[in-house]
Amino acid sequence: MSLSFKSHIPVFDANIGVGHRHNRRYPYDTPERLLEEMARHGVDRALVYAVQGELISPTQGNDQLAQWTDKQASLIPQYVAGNDPGSIVQLEELHTAGKLTSVRLHNTVECKVPFTQWLYGDLLEWVSAHRIPIWISLADTPPTEIVDTFRHYPGLTVVLLGAHYVHATMVRPILKALPNATLELSRYENLCGIEKLVEEIGARRLMYGSFFPRYAMGPVLFALHRATISEDDLEAICSRNLESILES
Repeated sequence: MSLSFKSHIPVFDANIGVGHRHNRRYPYDTPERLLEEMARHGVDRALVYAVQGELISPTQGNDQLAQWTDKQASLIPQYVAGNDPGSIVQLEELHTAGKLTSVRLHNTVECKVPFTQWLYGDLLEWVSAHRIPIWISLADTPPTEIVDTFRHYPGLTVVLLGAHYVHATMVRPILKALPNATLELSRYENLCGIEKLVEEIGARRLMYGSFFPRYAMGPVLFALHRATISEDDLEAICSRNLESILES
């Protein structure tokens, strides 16, 4: 049996970070090396954000993103958002320039800025008004804050990142409370967990993402290809659901 694996269907990774961070060197210095790693697993495209924006400065991180995406059609830029006025101004400029298809919230726990309506209301009202989907990490923001805050914005499309087995009992109630939320599967490692989610909530609300470089690119993609789900559901999770959210 071969130990190598490569996807046989189109794959669009919903969660890849790029660039060096103040306290962590990135595995690669150029986008070409990242594209080689993607190709090794059969990942055709990726939604990428600057990891520097998670903790230090969303605006500075966003400014660094062009060096990774401008000449690489396979790397789709995603811009990080904070709750400060400067961040919203930058997002408005990107939206006016036609460059903004989604936003990603910074790491609220590490930044010590709780995810509450009274702190993030201006940002969430703006993305809601412009129908811009928002990515948020369950690993970096308390689930109670996510549900309590997003309930005020029922029309907002939300992608929940990094659900781990510790979130297993929360996932279904969260998705029930937030009917416009999609679950990214980078750390959903529960035994037969993917099959159960497909059966209970449908493949339409699930999405492949690797959370690279925090986690390896291949394990969840391999698990999806070995899960007992239909080929149509696999293709929806690996690419079509993300395409639909970005195009809506």
